[in-house]
Amino acid sequence: CEYFHGYEHCSKFLKKLGLNHATDQDCSNVRYICECVSRRAAHLVSAGVATLVNKIAQESVTVGIDGSVYRFHPHFHDLIMEKMADLVTPGIKFDIMLSEDGSGRGAALVAAVACSGPVK
Repeated sequence: CEYFHGYEHCSKFLKKLGLNHATDQDCSNVRYICECVSRRAAHLVSAGVATLVNKIAQESVTVGIDGSVYRFHPHFHDLIMEKMADLVTPGIKFDIMLSEDGSGRGAALVAAVACSGPVK
């Protein structure tokens, strides 16, 4: 909320929810809760991705991530990178990048492999 010169956006959103008398403290509390939830979500994603990166154990790994939270949350990428730096085995270089329509491409790849029959 503070990024927008006070709590106008937060207050407007709370009014849409029918909370017409929200104080600055209420908006501050909403912001704190959003930060906590965002950080926890990023840490959960980081744990899974770091486990895979460590299991792959290559010198350099790039991971594609798809999803609206990753795409639109202004700090989600940084939160993930910060936690993964703690979790990835030292010496492994990693990067995370947006993979637009990753689920659609993944489904197409699986279908193509399934239709091609057994590999000889």
